[in-house]
Amino acid sequence: MRHLLTVADVMTPDVVAVPEDTPYKVVVTLMAEHHISAVPVLGRYGGVAGVVSETDLIRKEEFQRTARPPRVLGWRRRQARVRAAGLRAADVMSHPAVTIGPDATIPEAARMMATRGITRLIVTDGDFLTGIVTRSDLLKAFLAPDDRIAQRVRRDVVRHALWDPVGLEISVQDGVVTLSGQVDRRSTTEVAEKLTAEVDGVVGVVNGLSWAFDDTARDKVR
Repeated sequence: MRHLLTVADVMTPDVVAVPEDTPYKVVVTLMAEHHISAVPVLGRYGGVAGVVSETDLIRKEEFQRTARPPRVLGWRRRQARVRAAGLRAADVMSHPAVTIGPDATIPEAARMMATRGITRLIVTDGDFLTGIVTRSDLLKAFLAPDDRIAQRVRRDVVRHALWDPVGLEISVQDGVVTLSGQVDRRSTTEVAEKLTAEVDGVVGVVNGLSWAFDDTARDKVR
């Protein structure tokens, strides 16, 4: 059985959050005091109602300095102007918040951030806040030392996934895994490379494996 790092392994569990009726200035003060760029906003029953980021807060500065009437602006800009006039967290927050579960894998979190074009995800268990995970948190997987990565490859790939691992050798340098030696079948070399690339902390894979029997030749003839 493979053991993948999850969001729960790298997230920040102690999150500064605010209720919906928190005044704008208090939100700004909390973010400055804790050196953070966003805070989740909690609804009346404790669930995550939205998130206030620096982007949300800076709109007040942007629109307070312009004399353009709202009708000149497009729909999105008019909405932004309305939010910029807000006085409480609920008025200025982005909602719904983009959330992810604590059991999601690191690649799943990375794909969600990339797809949404955001730098953080609110971690929830059901509706309730359990943490926050940022892009820098996701990079923690690559901080593992080479010997730890080698152990993961041996455990998750060699022992638990391959049919004929005898003859497969592993070395790791700066997160790059080199597979060498000879295995029974050519298909094993391809599977080994794919699975190794998916191991937490692996930066790249150099596949130097050879094989005794090309079990893919039949498929190529077809």
